[in-house]
Amino acid sequence: MTTRRHALRTFGAVALGTGVLGTVGACGSGSDASGGTADGPVTLVLSNSQWLDALRGEKLWAAVKKFEDSHPDITLEQEAIASADYTSKITTEMGAGQGPDIVIAQEALFYQLADAGLLVEVDDEVTDGVELNTTADNGVLDDVRYGIAWQRAVYAMIYDKTLVDRAGAAVPTTVEELIASAQGVQAATGAVGFTGRHLIADFSGWMMDFQNWAYGHGVEWVDADGELTIDTPEAAAAFAAFKSVYDAAVMPIGDDMPTQRNRFKEGQVGFSIDNSGGTLNIGNGGALQAAELYSAPLPFQNPGAHQQIYLGISTHSEHAAAANTFLTWLLSEEGQQSLRLASGPDALATDVPVDPDFAAANPWAPTFADLAANSRSTLIPGYEASTDQIMRPVMEALERVLVSGADPATELAVAQSEVDALNLS
Repeated sequence: MTTRRHALRTFGAVALGTGVLGTVGACGSGSDASGGTADGPVTLVLSNSQWLDALRGEKLWAAVKKFEDSHPDITLEQEAIASADYTSKITTEMGAGQGPDIVIAQEALFYQLADAGLLVEVDDEVTDGVELNTTADNGVLDDVRYGIAWQRAVYAMIYDKTLVDRAGAAVPTTVEELIASAQGVQAATGAVGFTGRHLIADFSGWMMDFQNWAYGHGVEWVDADGELTIDTPEAAAAFAAFKSVYDAAVMPIGDDMPTQRNRFKEGQVGFSIDNSGGTLNIGNGGALQAAELYSAPLPFQNPGAHQQIYLGISTHSEHAAAANTFLTWLLSEEGQQSLRLASGPDALATDVPVDPDFAAANPWAPTFADLAANSRSTLIPGYEASTDQIMRPVMEALERVLVSGADPATELAVAQSEVDALNLS
């Protein structure tokens, strides 16, 4: 459970400034107890960037559409938004009193929407009798449940075993070994040595990915007194480590993450650091066979991060009862099993086990399950709704280090000043 000790002031101010928080109140109007309405069938719109994922998007959509078999009066309709545009488009839509009935969002955006009053409380009946696991904890803010877990995707290092074996490269356990092995694969096979997000244009994705480097080097973005600690030796070490890989001529500089994943999928990449969802996408539908895709712990001393995705019901939805009916089905044994078959090893809201056939066919999967035991949220404790706001100056500082060769400590001092000026502590 999380408290909103530090509200997201900018997003909330925008929402309040537009008056949208005062325009709501139509939730569930006219809905009957089964989720339909007295006026006839209901259409629920579900937004998710994953609907656009090659193969996985189709499987996830097919998994949720099974809901309609037992609820013929409720039709699901998808709103597909590219990952890089998702936060801006959803906040714009919902800030204007529009958007989906159910938003499926990364943890940071979920907090921002809840904090701005753009999500409604989930009905108690949705979770009654359901044994939720720890993924459910951050769906509760100030003792009110605003969301249920969709998927939790842990990060690991992944590699193409065929390329690594051809190069005679070792599976690295340190950043120095990662560079050496990536260079070895590149020299022996002509493939890209290593891929990873590195573009500020993909801020949300890069920020979450970089938390692995930060946590791996011992970074704590907040101290025991709740003060934000940006300019630290640990953060400087994380910057320097990422810079060393960036400068090693093993990364396709300028390529966005979809392009890099497609390269991996086609057997053209040796190593990457990715989450289980992205890895599931890489291992399906390309030249690289799932049986040749392997994983290992991150090449850092400390555990890494996970991405957590939640479902929440929009304050602007006129079909809140139907939305709660869908969430109830999703948490049922039928719903969780249906989602499991499309989710690979991702942790779900309940402890439904990974399909044995999937685990046998995908040797990369067990490592992700093991790493989930100690992974950390990408959000800053106590500043969950403000994490993006805090991390923006940090990632801009890292970009200056990468592109201009600036000194990590100097740029982190600048970032600390910019964060302090936000007056969030």
